[in-house]
Formats: sequence, structure tokens, C-alpha cells
Amino acid sequence: MPPVDLATLERRLGKRGFGLDDAQLHPCPTCSAQAVRRYVLKRSRLGGRDIAYCMACGTAKSWTAGPGFESRVEDVGFDLEKFLA
Repeated sequence: MPPVDLATLERRLGKRGFGLDDAQLHPCPTCSAQAVRRYVLKRSRLGGRDIAYCMACGTAKSWTAGPGFESRVEDVGFDLEKFLA
């Protein structure tokens, strides 16, 4: 996914119950830029889904609760554009 307007992305994620996890930018494993913002599902007590989005290269990754809700499992094949459609 190519980089998108941050305000648009956050508005679309906010409509689905996501909020910014912390204001700190994290390193991107794909492009090595310090540009990853992490979003978490705010309305779920079970943890639901986490999304990491790189503002530099547009890479988006997502994790969901694993079996027994004790671990996080990467959602391989996650497509942020389809998720927000």
C-alpha cells in the first residue's frame, strides 16, 4: 500500500474503533525508517487486533490474539486497504 494521508488513515481507523497506541515512532522492519505508528483496538477488552503502519514506505502489518489470548499472532496477508474499505 503506498503511503496515504495520515489524517485520512487515522479517521478511517478511528471509525473502526482504533486509536494510536503511543506517540513514539518505531523502526520499520521493511525500510528501516523510524516511521511506524502503532494502532490498537480501543473498544475490545480481549485485545482484538493491533496494526503497525509505516508512514515512509506504506507497509502495514497486523496482529491478532492467538489461541487462549496469551500470545499475538501476525495476520499474514493482511491488507490495510481492504480492511478499511
